[in-house]
Amino acid sequence: MKGSYLFLLFLAYQLKTTCMAARILVLSPLGPRSHINSFMPMVETLAENGHQLTVVTSSSPKTLSPNIYKIVVEELIEFVDVTWYDFKEHGIIFNSIGMFMFFRSTMTPAYEKFMANKQIQEIKQNKNYDLVIVDAIVNEFSLPLVDHLGIPFIFFDPGPGMFWSLAAKGVSHDYASIPPLLGSYSSQMTFFERMTNFLVTEGFLVLRKFYLLAALDQLAKKDFPVARAISEIERNAELTFANIHPASSWTRSLPPTFIPVPAMHVRPTMPLSQDFKSFADEAEHGLIVFTLGSNSQVSSMPVHIQEIFLRVFARLPQRIIWKWEMDSLYQLPNNVKMVDWLPQQDLLGHKNTRLFIAHGGLMGIQETIYHQIPVLGLPLGRDQRTLLIKANKEGYALKLEWEDLTEELLYESIQKIINQPSFKNNATRLSRLMHDELMPSRKVAAYWVEHVLRRGGPKHLQSKDMPFYQVYLLDVWLFLFVSLVFTMFASYKFGALILRRLTRSKLKTH
Repeated sequence: MKGSYLFLLFLAYQLKTTCMAARILVLSPLGPRSHINSFMPMVETLAENGHQLTVVTSSSPKTLSPNIYKIVVEELIEFVDVTWYDFKEHGIIFNSIGMFMFFRSTMTPAYEKFMANKQIQEIKQNKNYDLVIVDAIVNEFSLPLVDHLGIPFIFFDPGPGMFWSLAAKGVSHDYASIPPLLGSYSSQMTFFERMTNFLVTEGFLVLRKFYLLAALDQLAKKDFPVARAISEIERNAELTFANIHPASSWTRSLPPTFIPVPAMHVRPTMPLSQDFKSFADEAEHGLIVFTLGSNSQVSSMPVHIQEIFLRVFARLPQRIIWKWEMDSLYQLPNNVKMVDWLPQQDLLGHKNTRLFIAHGGLMGIQETIYHQIPVLGLPLGRDQRTLLIKANKEGYALKLEWEDLTEELLYESIQKIINQPSFKNNATRLSRLMHDELMPSRKVAAYWVEHVLRRGGPKHLQSKDMPFYQVYLLDVWLFLFVSLVFTMFASYKFGALILRRLTRSKLKTH
């Protein structure tokens, strides 16, 4: 009898899981490897919950789940594997123009190749999905397809809150306290920096809407004749998930439909292969890990900078694991191991690791915080400078510029971070903050995805869609200003009239 009861209970659970199972489409056709690594924990959690997911990318995600079907649009890999990084520092205006031109030159041809793919055409024709999750960075060209499917969709922003993602959900940009992603400002900005932050960001948004998105709208008409404007579609996202955490990003006020799901990719350390393990275990004075991430190549750095690193590493007692994509350099110091791939999180979590030398990408920053490792950052562009400025302010990192790099500066910076306990202590402090969470981020994301599936979208949480002049009360301030000017002018005229009357009265008396 007891066995029959347990069987019926199991059967009821399986039936419940089957009834709740949904078909979810995940679109990241132009997402680089870092984007894929960022959202795949959410995808795998949804798969564990019984949902069927189709993931569209330009490179295959690493997953063994039978509930995840992969569509690899190989025609788009040429737009993803591009050399965008730069060993020179540029200002916010140059960076913003560069990003805009990159988007403009990429998304138009990418759209055509995306829609020409046979599997994408099948998705268009069959319409057999319940929900779409869209990578919010450089994948806006896929939104006409999403609109055509006529189902709820959610944005996933793998960055620290890109300004167009914020604008689409009515999030305040907080220009006075949140520095621009593409600049080199801190949260303590001067008047000129705050003005530049406002003008450049708003200018980018205007150009994006009326130049970039408008061109994509025209292109999409041939495939989707009744498609809405992309700028309108993106405002109708049910939710936006963003890789935001106060330990790694500047804090800001957020509406309930803009949900932080930070650092989903971080994880406890796993055992190293024997080759890496032996090298790390025998690092008597500590281990340094050096990489510039998955979207750039250390081997592309100028020769004189390569020589600076070699000379400095030769002076150090620590061992160094250096990610290098080409043949090893000549005259390599005995304490340096060059590899074309490294298990980054497992090395950062090794007991002997003392320092991470990196470009300052968001995911790497979050991994160092999680594993309590200080950072020496050399940014290559995009949002890396502002992330390293934040890290420097928190006291667990130093930021250097490639153009200023000398042998002594690099050596002294490494010595300072390794020998001053404050860097390690601050990394530990932030790590405790990151570990202190009510629920893992991947489960938070899965909960809200299923909430949208159950409720058809959280309409009760949506912010009111208002034009920017109402959001910032510009019409109210203008009314008050005009009223004040009118009152002062009327008071002046009335006072002048009374004064003239009094003057005339005195003249008549005399």
